[in-house]
Amino acid sequence: MPAILLTLLIVFLPIPPASAAVENFGNYHAIVIGNNNYEELADLKSAANDARAVAQLLKSDYGFKVRLLIDATREDVIGALAKIRAKLTSNDNLLIYYAGHGVLDEYAGEGYWLPVNAKKDDPSNWISNGDITNMVRAIRAKHVMVVSDSCFSGTLVRAANAKLATAEQRSVWISRMNSKRSRTALVSGGLEPVIDSGGGSKHSVFAKAFMNTLRANTGVLDGQRLFSEVGRPVALELDQTPQYSDIRRSGHEGGDFLFIRTSAVQVATAPRP
Repeated sequence: MPAILLTLLIVFLPIPPASAAVENFGNYHAIVIGNNNYEELADLKSAANDARAVAQLLKSDYGFKVRLLIDATREDVIGALAKIRAKLTSNDNLLIYYAGHGVLDEYAGEGYWLPVNAKKDDPSNWISNGDITNMVRAIRAKHVMVVSDSCFSGTLVRAANAKLATAEQRSVWISRMNSKRSRTALVSGGLEPVIDSGGGSKHSVFAKAFMNTLRANTGVLDGQRLFSEVGRPVALELDQTPQYSDIRRSGHEGGDFLFIRTSAVQVATAPRP
């Protein structure tokens, strides 16, 4: 089935780096998960590479405090989420990145992340979208984004459009998104399988587009713009359709996740000669 790109009617104009000094964006944390070496399922090629590269990029370019989990069990993932839940405040931001196997229960309409010790027909230790939603809802952080590069991850989100036209509206948009709680998910596909790696790359097409967009950013990057930049190259190259929206029943209040380039903050706060 040909991929259909969910388009956003948005005109994005660049934000000067100095705008990073105007807002208080808070502290940034990430849990990055990459599952390659499965005990009973087929191994993946790029998930661990993707996770390591994403973790390094978030730390070096965006100042995130990152916890990296490679070949994680359910206990590893839920334990890491519970631990960070106890630490975060309403001035914090949390990114949860998952690369690994996913599965869909078609009858229940529920998607699952599969830990490395998952069994094919035994869901007792699978991590459901409901598990993730419950943890995200309970976390006190201002902004939480889940980025899922796995099969059938589209059950986390619902489709939404946004409009934005002028530079003035863009500035107001950023301020408004920063002031409201957000619980959003960027997923590499809808209700379809997604590709592990492609084009001879050591990274998945989705992960490569995600990292390229973060590297190209020089100031403030909101989740809607990230989705716009990531979605097109993935949908053009593969039969999978990235999606971005709020997470169902998670406490979303209309904000959006904001990525702040470290160099933009440094430039904005540097004393004038």
